Amino acid sequence: MSKNEAENACFWLSNQSTSKMDVLTPHKMVVVFLIQEYMRLKKTPDSGTTEEQPPAIELSFADRKRFCMLLLKLIQYPDMPYKDLHGLLVSPTYGLHPVHLEEFTKLMKLLKSVGIDVLFDLYNDIDKLIMDSSVLIGIVGLHLRKVFVTMDKMNFQEVMELYQATIAYYDKGMDAMEAEKQDASEVEASLQHSQYKPIEPSDHGTFAAKWSVKQSELFVAQQTALLKENEVKALPPNELQERLDEIIHDRPQYSQAYFLQYLNNLRVRDVNNAIQALHRSFDRGTTASSAAVANGGSSVPAASESYTKEYQYCNLNLAILHSHFGHQQHALKSLQECITLAHDNGDLTCLHLAQSWIARLNNHDTPIPEKNSSISAIHATSLGVLAGLQSSCQAGDALPSKLFGLLMLNDHLNCQRSMMDLVANGTAVRAALWTVYGKHEMASLCAQILMNADLKSLDKIYNGEGICQVICTIAVRLAFLGEFNLAIVMVKHAKDRFPRYPHTVAWSVTDHYITLTRAIYRGHWAEAINECQRLRSFDKPLALLQFAHVMLAKLDITTAKTVILRLLKNSDELEPLIHVRALILYANTFMPAHHAGALSELGKAQDLARKYYLEYEDAMIDLHIGYIYLVHMHVPRQALVPLKSCLETILANGPIYDKSRAIFTFARALVEAEEKQNRLEKLVTLMPMLEEAMENFEKLECYSKAKDMYIYLAKTFHSLGQHDEKNRFAYRYRVLQEQFPTELQYLNIFH
Repeated sequence: MSKNEAENACFWLSNQSTSKMDVLTPHKMVVVFLIQEYMRLKKTPDSGTTEEQPPAIELSFADRKRFCMLLLKLIQYPDMPYKDLHGLLVSPTYGLHPVHLEEFTKLMKLLKSVGIDVLFDLYNDIDKLIMDSSVLIGIVGLHLRKVFVTMDKMNFQEVMELYQATIAYYDKGMDAMEAEKQDASEVEASLQHSQYKPIEPSDHGTFAAKWSVKQSELFVAQQTALLKENEVKALPPNELQERLDEIIHDRPQYSQAYFLQYLNNLRVRDVNNAIQALHRSFDRGTTASSAAVANGGSSVPAASESYTKEYQYCNLNLAILHSHFGHQQHALKSLQECITLAHDNGDLTCLHLAQSWIARLNNHDTPIPEKNSSISAIHATSLGVLAGLQSSCQAGDALPSKLFGLLMLNDHLNCQRSMMDLVANGTAVRAALWTVYGKHEMASLCAQILMNADLKSLDKIYNGEGICQVICTIAVRLAFLGEFNLAIVMVKHAKDRFPRYPHTVAWSVTDHYITLTRAIYRGHWAEAINECQRLRSFDKPLALLQFAHVMLAKLDITTAKTVILRLLKNSDELEPLIHVRALILYANTFMPAHHAGALSELGKAQDLARKYYLEYEDAMIDLHIGYIYLVHMHVPRQALVPLKSCLETILANGPIYDKSRAIFTFARALVEAEEKQNRLEKLVTLMPMLEEAMENFEKLECYSKAKDMYIYLAKTFHSLGQHDEKNRFAYRYRVLQEQFPTELQYLNIFH
C-alpha cells in the first residue's frame, strides 16, 4: 500500500471547511446592504448629489460609533431573523441615523421590483470600495472582501437562489413585525439576555450555514477562554450545548467544537458524552486546540503532517479525562502512549505535560526547569511541581522548609512570566501547606493576599481554581473564629462565582463542614448526622471522622469506636491529618473508663504527628494528655508540663473553640497546683482569661462548654468560701440553662 493510500485509509478527517461554508446567506447580504447605503450617505469632500444618489449627510461621532458597534455585532454573531435585525437598527444602542435607516428601508422594499440586478450592482459597488483601500479597513473591509470573493465564484443559478432567499427572508421578517408589533427596546433587551437567537433553515437559504467559519471560531475561542478563566461569564451548559449543536450541524468537521463540547460535559460530570465528544474531536484531527487547553492556554508547536503528532495530544487529553473521574490506570496507559509518540516527534511541550500528569498520578516530584526554558515548559513543569508538593506533604518524606523553598522558586518563575493561573494555584497550595502544618493564621494571610491581588491580564480578571480554594479557606477560618454569618456569605460568594464542577466540590465540602461544625457546637445531633451523610458523597474519610465526633459528643461511645475502627482499618490510604485526628478521637473513647488505653492511643497519634510535622495536631495531643492528668489522674503539676508546651501553638493558630478549651484546662491546672490558701488569689488573677473563654463559647453557641465553666467556677468559689462569687456564676448558669437547656449527661465532656 502506498503512502497516500495509507493516509486515505486512516480515520483521521481533515479540518478543512467545505463549500457549504462559502455560500452567502440573506442575513449577510442585508449586512452588506447596510454598509453600501452607509458609504453612499457618508459625507466626503468629493461627494455630490445626483438623481441616483441621495444627498450626503453629516454623521456625528455618536452615529459612526453606533454603526460600527452594530456591524461588529452583526458580523461576529450568527444569522438572526430580519425582525430582530430590524429591532437592532431602531434601538437606542445600535440605532441608525434616520436618513440611513430611511434609505436602507427603501432599498429593501425595492428588492422585488429591481430584480436580480441589485446583486450585480452590489458586486460592482463592493469592487469599487475594495479598490479604495483608504475607505474600508479592518473587520468591515475583510468582510466585504470575503463577500466579493464568494460572489465571484457563484454561478448564475446560485445568485438567483440567493436573491430569492433574500426576498423570502425579508418578507417573512416583515410579516412577523406586522403580527407582533414588537417594541424596539423589548427586542434589544431580549437580545442582551440571550445573544444567540434561534433561526430556521428557511431563513438563510437551502445550502447555506447559519454559522460562518470565522463566527464559529470566535465563539469557540471565547467560550473556551471563559471556561478556563471565568466560568461564571460563560454560557450555561444547556445553552452552550445548543449553540455547539448548531455549529456542528453547519461544520461537522470542526474539531474544536467537539473539544468545547467535551469541556462543557465535564462541567456537569457527564462522562459518557464527554468521552464521545473527545473521541469525535480526535477523529476530526486537530493539535492546536487540544494542546492549548491541556497546556492551560500556553503556546504549542505547529501541527505536524504526521498523524502521530496529532494523536499524542489525543492521548494526553484522554488521560486528563480519566484522571477527572478517578480512572488512574486508564490515565497512566494513555500517558505512556502519549510519551512514546511525543518522543518520536520531539515535542518537548507534550513531554513536559505528560510527565507532569504522571507525577501527579504517581505522587512523584517534578524538577524545576531552568530560567531560560520556554513558557510552555515552565507552565507544564509548574503543574507537576504543585502536584508533587501535595504528595510530598502527605508522604512526610521532605522537611516543610524544603517544600516551601521549592514553592518559592516555582512562584518566582511563574510571576516573572505573569502566568496568572499558576500564581493563583501556587498561593492556594501555600495556604493548604500552612493549614496542614498547623499555621492557620499564615494560611488565612496567604488567602487574603490572593483575594486582594490584582490578577488581571488584558483587563480580564482571573477567576480559576486557586481563587475558589482560597475563598473556601477564608470561609472555614471565619467559622472557626465564630463568624458563621460571614462564613456563609463567603460560601455563597463561591457558589455564585464557581457554579460548575469541579469547583463545586470545594465549596460543597466547605459548606457541609461549616454547617456540621456549628451543629456539633449547638448540640443539634440530628442536623449534624444529616450533614455527615451529605459530606460522605464528597469526602468519605472526613465524613466518617466527623460522624465519630458527633457520636462522641452524643455519648454513643460504642458507635463512635466502631466508626473510628472502620476508618483506621485502611490507615495506609488515609491522609496523615485524618489519621492523626482519628487516633485522637479513638483515645477519647477510652477516657471515661480506661486512662492507660487513652494515653497509649495518644502516644501513637503523637508519633505519627511528629513524623509528618503536624505541629498543631501535636499540640492538641498534649492538650488531651494534660486533661487526662488533671481530671482523671488528679496530678495537676504533672498536667502543667504538656499544657505549657502546647498552649502557645494553640493560642497562636487555633480556632477559638480550641483556644477556650486550652485556657480553661490550663487555668484549672494552675489553680489546683497551688496550695489551698493561695488558690483564691490565683483564680482571681486568671479571671479575665476565663471570662474571655466563656465569651468565646457563647459566641460559638457552644453553651454546654460555657455551662461547664460556670459550674466549675461556682464550685471552686464555694470551696474557697466566696459565696457572692459562687452565687454570681450559679445565677449565670441558671439563666443560660433556662434560655438554652442542656441535658446533664452532655456536661463536663472533653471532645
